Amino acid sequence: MPERMPSSRRVRILRDEVSRKIAAGEVIDRPFSIVRELLDNALDAGARSVDVYLEQGGLARVRVVDDGAGMPAEDLELCWLAHATSKIETEDDLLTVSSLGFRGEALSSIALCSHLVITSCTDDGAPARRLEVHGGKLRSLEPSQGRRGTAVDVSELFFNYPARRKFLKSPSAESGLCRSILVDRAAAHPEVSFRLFADGQPRLSLPPASAVDRLAQCYEGQVDARLLSESVEEGEGFSVRVVAGTPDLRRRDRKLLQCFVNRRRVSEFSLLQAAEYGFSGFVPGGWHPVAFVFVDTDPSLVDFNIHPAKKEVRFRNLPDVHRATVAAVKKILEPRAPAGNEPLQPRQGAAGVIAPWRAAGQPQGEGGAGAVPRPSFDLPYAPDPAGKPEPAADGIRFLGQAFGVFLVFELPGRLLMLDQHAAHEKILFERLAARTPEMQDLLFPLCFDVTDDEERRLAGLAAELDAVGIRLHRAGARAMEVTALAGDLKPLPEAALVEIIRGVGGAQWRRDLLATAACRMAIKEGDRVDAVTARELCAQALRLEVPRCPHGRPIWHELDQKTLLRLVDRPVD
Repeated sequence: MPERMPSSRRVRILRDEVSRKIAAGEVIDRPFSIVRELLDNALDAGARSVDVYLEQGGLARVRVVDDGAGMPAEDLELCWLAHATSKIETEDDLLTVSSLGFRGEALSSIALCSHLVITSCTDDGAPARRLEVHGGKLRSLEPSQGRRGTAVDVSELFFNYPARRKFLKSPSAESGLCRSILVDRAAAHPEVSFRLFADGQPRLSLPPASAVDRLAQCYEGQVDARLLSESVEEGEGFSVRVVAGTPDLRRRDRKLLQCFVNRRRVSEFSLLQAAEYGFSGFVPGGWHPVAFVFVDTDPSLVDFNIHPAKKEVRFRNLPDVHRATVAAVKKILEPRAPAGNEPLQPRQGAAGVIAPWRAAGQPQGEGGAGAVPRPSFDLPYAPDPAGKPEPAADGIRFLGQAFGVFLVFELPGRLLMLDQHAAHEKILFERLAARTPEMQDLLFPLCFDVTDDEERRLAGLAAELDAVGIRLHRAGARAMEVTALAGDLKPLPEAALVEIIRGVGGAQWRRDLLATAACRMAIKEGDRVDAVTARELCAQALRLEVPRCPHGRPIWHELDQKTLLRLVDRPVD
């Protein structure tokens, strides 16, 4: 391949026509971009009813009709020009934007790359006006007929952008994207009626409804309103409303895990993570909850002016909003038992919390006060000397180990299959959460780099870290070091420990640290377990209030005697 030579062209200022096309391409790139911008304008105008019409998925035509305030003739004449907007006037107004649109780029971008017709009327009985622009050139502005509101008709999309037009998808694909945009706006505005028509056929009708019923309308067939609950948490300058499904409504993808800020759908990973954290212990690993987070905040606390499509937002108080989101989710889940796995009754005679795993012959606490290193596991599997396990005093009869994963027990009237790793992990997790850490100085402190913001934040949270078993000190410019650890946190890998420390201050960091430590110390799949230890493990698992591991997986599965008899066609009394 020949070496690319540097360009010999001189730097020059782009012509206005070229720069406008570049800017328009950032705002309007597909038919769904047009639907997005026109829906925002309709909602900002106070519309109570919005209809969207598509032809060939929006490739041939997009028409949006609303019953909002409409535009007087003088506004209609200006609305299609670059940077024409009624939402802001000065730079300071960007700090208090409460409307969905505000930049004055949408209609000018649409007008530049299509045939645009806008008919608008400010009041029933008043004369309407019709504006027609083609390829960025005004064709006409004249009286017309129309009811209160605005109708925007966009056709011949990208007729003057051949390169952009050839990259558009099929009509069905473009139609699906337009529908998704409408659903996003409808989810955040349940008081507004929305309808979608494609090639003359009605495709979606969403009458005004409650927040819960509107989400069930939007995702009919995926969400049942009877499985949704709503919760609200207040903070200084903001409120968080969460509509979430039961843990049984979980999914393999995150499509129904969504976040809206001031009624805009945004990609805010921190708040989606907060919703998932709230479901910890209720949703198994690899699954995701159904949850919709709606944040209503003072405009001065957020900044949407960082993305052309306003898909991203910056918070000035993100940790507070994060905590409120977790609290709102937990409030929904409080009255619910763990889905599909009701806690069994605890047995009498069970001992206290199981100590961290240790090899045969190793004294408890070997390796220093509080030290619980993960041993190399070579315990032989040996049944009771009689060759046939006998029931223990607490009614637990250990039958054996299956597939290196399950411990099998017979209890009165039922057969229990216990996940040995998940059970031990949850027991250790609860022990770690309840203990007072015993600190041990590190012979070689763990040093890691930090940013200026991280350094300030971690320095202010040193007491919280110390309380969980991590002693942190400043080690120089943009560097921190761990000088002491609780002995039961030493099994954590250094990289995992540093990652968790960086996240300190949110609602999830403490739980993540303890869950990771418990996972590292618990017995693993394939480890052999003797009968006495197995019975002790089972007894402690049965005493757990929530029988799920910290990652949400069920700890056991049980079959009652009648079910087993039916499986082999034996009579059941």
